[in-house]
Amino acid sequence: MADKKGRADGIWEPVLDRARKVKIERDIVSILQKVAIFEELSRPDIHNIARIAHRRHYGEDEVIIHQGQASAGMYIILQGEVEVTKEWADGTSSYLATLGESGFFGDVGLLDNAPRTATVTAVRDSKIVGFFRPELLGLMDSDPKLASKVVFKLAQVLASRLRFTNGELEKAQQDIDRLKALEDQSAQTDTETLI
Repeated sequence: MADKKGRADGIWEPVLDRARKVKIERDIVSILQKVAIFEELSRPDIHNIARIAHRRHYGEDEVIIHQGQASAGMYIILQGEVEVTKEWADGTSSYLATLGESGFFGDVGLLDNAPRTATVTAVRDSKIVGFFRPELLGLMDSDPKLASKVVFKLAQVLASRLRFTNGELEKAQQDIDRLKALEDQSAQTDTETLI
C-alpha cells in the first residue's frame, strides 16, 4: 500500500485520495451544521453545500480579504482565528472583530459584488471554506429549493445585523445629543459667569 517513506504506490493513490476527500467533506459538514446560515438544513442539503465549497489554508498574518477588493462570496472558519479591521480615509485603522471556529464573514459577497468593506487577516494558521457566487447561482439552477433556503437564511442573518447596527447608531446619536446638550449647558454657564 505504501513504500518505506510512507508514499502510496500508484494503485492505492485513488483510494487514498477518495478517503481524504471524504474526511474533508465530513469535516466541512460538521462545521456547516454549526453555522447560522446552514444550521436548519437537512444533512443531505448540507452535503450538497459542502460539495460546492472550496477549502483553503491561510498562514498566520495572511490576508484573506482585502478592503476594497470586489466581493465574490463568503468564508467559514473550519479551524483557526481571523481578525476583521477597517481602514479609514485618514489612514487610520480600527479593529472590528475576532472570529473563531464556525464564524463566517464576507456573506454579503454571495449577494452582490460591491467592494469589500473591511480586511480580514488570519491571526493564526486557519482552515477556511469559501462559497462563491457562481456556485450559488449554479445551485439555484440545479436545486432551487435548497438555494432559496440558503438565501432566505442569509437574508435573516443580514436583517439581524442591520437591526443591531441601527440600534448602535441610535445609541450613538443619543450620546451625541447628550454631549451637545452638556456642551451647550456648559457654554451657557460660562457666559453667565462672565456677565
